[in-house]
Amino acid sequence: MPKPDIRDLTRPELEAALAALGEKPSHAAAVFGAVYRRGQASLGALEGVPPRTRAALAGAFSMPAFSPVEKTVSSRDGTKKLLLRFAGGAPAECVVLPGKGRLSACLSSQSGCACGCSFCATGRLGLLRSLRPSEITAQFAACLREAGALSSVVFMGMGEPFLNWENVKKAISILSDDRGYHFSQGKMTVSTVGIIPVIKELAAGELKVKLAVSLVASDEALRARLVPMDAKYPLREVVRAVRDYCRARQAQVFFEYILFDGRNDSAADAAKLLELIKGISCRVNLIPQNTAGAAASQAGAARAKDFQKRLIAAGVRTYLRLEKGGDISAACGQLAAGN
Repeated sequence: MPKPDIRDLTRPELEAALAALGEKPSHAAAVFGAVYRRGQASLGALEGVPPRTRAALAGAFSMPAFSPVEKTVSSRDGTKKLLLRFAGGAPAECVVLPGKGRLSACLSSQSGCACGCSFCATGRLGLLRSLRPSEITAQFAACLREAGALSSVVFMGMGEPFLNWENVKKAISILSDDRGYHFSQGKMTVSTVGIIPVIKELAAGELKVKLAVSLVASDEALRARLVPMDAKYPLREVVRAVRDYCRARQAQVFFEYILFDGRNDSAADAAKLLELIKGISCRVNLIPQNTAGAAASQAGAARAKDFQKRLIAAGVRTYLRLEKGGDISAACGQLAAGN
């Protein structure tokens, strides 16, 4: 049986592992510094770690080299999409997104996705497998190398983060560890289609990441057709869990609403959305449907602006997201591992 990858351990887990090996748990800080701060890739030669401890770790753990980025594609707007391939050939794409004086990394939590949303290219792949913490943090490292510096991280790439929550949670811990990448949890956003048990866990927990919830549509029948997961976690129950989350955490939530040209972008749809989220501290991101090779109609663009104005007039902070990376299939819902 292969040895476990040491990069799948959080620092508390590594401390426990060192104690079990008869070594000082405090050496975990030096291991993290060598691996994540200095990028050292050999357990037998970790700088600042005593030789005996290095030998003990090398006997119990591995640190296999990841394959280099297989493909990098650049968009006209500065977006860059990176294709990585992990153990067993599992592909995952991550994206560096430019903004005003800032760069964000969009990370994948799974290779493929089991949710099967009808409008999403990743969903059409099906789930190949969930990614390990080391494979998620490897995407961060690849984006960091590409960007030079990152302002924020969003878990909005391939997969449903809350269906791989234990591994995503560990990756968040490693990324934010002050001996690891020391990237603030407050600059991380995790997006979900509405996995209620994890929303409840976040409400009761201590993680400081931001929550984004993909409502997709405000009409329950339409959402049920578009989002198969709605059968298990219905829209109104998801919104109820979010309401409880905001109340418990005294936090704001991001709602993501996808505008399907002529299907859910009318004045009546805007009114229905306002009624659904009434009283919730939130920001709404309106996302015009991204379809490779197709542009929204002029009428659709006008309806999108009107939809935004109606929400703003009702006092809801609302942003109409500009498509980024559409020409390289890197926009929302387009990641398909190079397919």
